[in-house]
Amino acid sequence: MLKKNLIALGKRNPNLAHRLEMTPITGRYKILKSQRSDQMYNIIDLKTNLYHYNQYDPYIGVKIDIEKMGILLPNLAVFFGFGLGYHVNEYLSRYPNATVLVIEEDMEIVKTVFSIINFTKVLNYNHFHIVSGLTPIQMYPHLFNFFNQSHLLQFLASINMIQNSISVTGSKQFYVNSLKMLKEAVTNVLALYGNDPHDSLIGIQMTLRNLSTIVDYPGIKDLKDKFKGKPGIVVSTGPSLNKNIEFLKGLDNKAVIVAPDATVKVLLNKGIKAAHMVTSLERVIATSKLFEGLTEEDVKDSYLSACPVIMPETYANYPGEKIIVYRNFATFKWIDIPKGILDIGPSAGNMAFKVLEWLGCDPIILIGQDLAFTDDGITHAEGAHYGEKAESYLAAGTISVPGNYQEKVKTSKVFSQFLRHYERDVLTYKGEVINATEGGAKIEGTILMTFQEAIDKYVKEDIDTLEVIKKNLKTPNLKTKKREVKELLKKIHDAIRFSDSLVEKLNIGVQNCLEFEEIVKVDSELEDKDNFAKCKELIKKIESTQEPFGSQEFYLIFMHYVQSYYIKASMDINHYKYKIKPSTDLNKILVVKFKEFYSVIAALINKINVEFKESLVKMEKHLTEIQ
Repeated sequence: MLKKNLIALGKRNPNLAHRLEMTPITGRYKILKSQRSDQMYNIIDLKTNLYHYNQYDPYIGVKIDIEKMGILLPNLAVFFGFGLGYHVNEYLSRYPNATVLVIEEDMEIVKTVFSIINFTKVLNYNHFHIVSGLTPIQMYPHLFNFFNQSHLLQFLASINMIQNSISVTGSKQFYVNSLKMLKEAVTNVLALYGNDPHDSLIGIQMTLRNLSTIVDYPGIKDLKDKFKGKPGIVVSTGPSLNKNIEFLKGLDNKAVIVAPDATVKVLLNKGIKAAHMVTSLERVIATSKLFEGLTEEDVKDSYLSACPVIMPETYANYPGEKIIVYRNFATFKWIDIPKGILDIGPSAGNMAFKVLEWLGCDPIILIGQDLAFTDDGITHAEGAHYGEKAESYLAAGTISVPGNYQEKVKTSKVFSQFLRHYERDVLTYKGEVINATEGGAKIEGTILMTFQEAIDKYVKEDIDTLEVIKKNLKTPNLKTKKREVKELLKKIHDAIRFSDSLVEKLNIGVQNCLEFEEIVKVDSELEDKDNFAKCKELIKKIESTQEPFGSQEFYLIFMHYVQSYYIKASMDINHYKYKIKPSTDLNKILVVKFKEFYSVIAALINKINVEFKESLVKMEKHLTEIQ
């Protein structure tokens, strides 16, 4: 039975299947037949001498646990403790389309159960996930990846949490910390989609204003795996960079060096060449100032590898060559000019790591990636553009995290977010990650050593890095540019037409909400049959107004822009569906929510329509220049 279960698990989670196979069975858990007529299995923990289920009927308590929750919105559930998997089985039998996650501390209980009970049906279910045998910090990347699924985002405020009471009682601190890590993962998933539509609008504005740059320059796609098996170095501006920056001299022909935008002047101040690639993704004017005063000579062997959500001024201030790097946003799929899409985290440092992964580098060596402050509050290396003590990071308050060389180090919420994304990226990376920062916060999954040790072990052979980059980058010719601009002009015209049509539908939806509210003012309990029938029909129309949101056009053109509001509004609506049984009172609440939802989305689309119209003028001008 164990073999069958491990084969099924291995298809979707080979790492866990392998770890389970290697897990020793100590005999701590014993599975035995119950006194029920069908002798259904029970399980006892011989360490605590506690049964996980009722000794006479193991399943009766499971049904009661699920029923007493009064679940109204079953789409997403998290189970704390596995037991014999009965709670999962019962939940999925009631709600077969739900997405479920099991968090279990002890892999031995999972292996013991898999040795006796056929669990292949659940293991083959695409929406079943299990995390086991990891500390709460180690499980963070798994939690983030689980919740960062598009079909789950609107249910993140409506998570059904189900405990196996014996598991939780026996490892209370583990499950408390797991819940904290779960909440942090959900918070960071939502942060990834933006805090407000205005912030996202800036990204769309910049992308539309950078369309000519996208057309004119090559993409990171040209360099996929061109440095396979070669060492890559991420050089960030943490305070520990001061210790090992001098070791970078002479490595430009032995490794691929990628650095965030803030690192360029730090390197030049030390007489070290700018990195082969400089990453940038912040859509603020301050980023452009990082390149002020640079000359062509300063960056002649360095490529600005930026995501085109940055301000045009940032591109303009960089006097060297450029490479286009898309972030995994729907907008770039809509643009449909292939440049290469990377799953980039929130910082330019996270971006540098993903660039090296895309190039095929192995190992990836991190220096200056402190993601924390020194004991005396130093936040950045010497020569950093905004100084060694960036007060904005310190002012927001500090938190403690495990350190590389200290038990705990102080960091900020922003740095902590970058840290967690690093841990997620390290988990999915196929090669080795060497943390040679020589200070700062611990990044789970990395190998700790000094930069000199990393150089001695991995950075040995000469690489003609620049020649490989130049040879493989394909700068678009005039014919390609002309075709792509014409295709973009058509896309923008189509987007404007779709925008106008959608706003009209949303306005009708708002009118239906107002009509519902007028009827309820007169007949608050909807006792009149005609009023009841009218309101019932209006509710259908109001809810059906959402239908265009599920279209591919809406996703590609608007989702990145509206997603921060869209996700939160959807979560809010689902929260009420999760809390209140279907009734007239629930409909009253939902109509208010839908009225606001449709009004805001319509207003947002009207704003972006202005940007579309302005980009038409700019792209028509660019077409003339090309011709």
